[in-house]
Amino acid sequence: HFIDCQNMSDESKDCSSNYIIIFIVFGILTGLLIVFSLLLIAFVAIFGLLLGYRRLNQASPVFLIVILISMIVGYSSVYAWFGKPHPVACGFQPWLLGLSVNSMVVALCVKNIRIWRIFKYPMKKLRISDVELMALWLILMVP
Repeated sequence: HFIDCQNMSDESKDCSSNYIIIFIVFGILTGLLIVFSLLLIAFVAIFGLLLGYRRLNQASPVFLIVILISMIVGYSSVYAWFGKPHPVACGFQPWLLGLSVNSMVVALCVKNIRIWRIFKYPMKKLRISDVELMALWLILMVP
């Protein structure tokens, strides 16, 4: 049973439930979360990359932006569920959500690997660049 009753994709005579309000609420909530994520990207770019605040530099602004972009792609996957089912929309559903979740988890794991490498030798001053971590992120994203 498909939810899209007005397009007759469920091939029924009548639709007993009205889900339009749910789609509107999910769409508005998702849009607000995407706008909030965009504001956070601007915040991280300004205060982390341009002004170089120490707290944001320690949190690796590049990976914060990767995580926020992954969140935006994950939020946008909600819109693939709207409307009449189509092979393209149905194909996008797992890819949008799956890749964004994988990207977020890999970015967090790479940040944890950085912390592990730093604390592996506590008496040694070790600097791990974002380029190294971005290469590791790309390697882990390939499979």
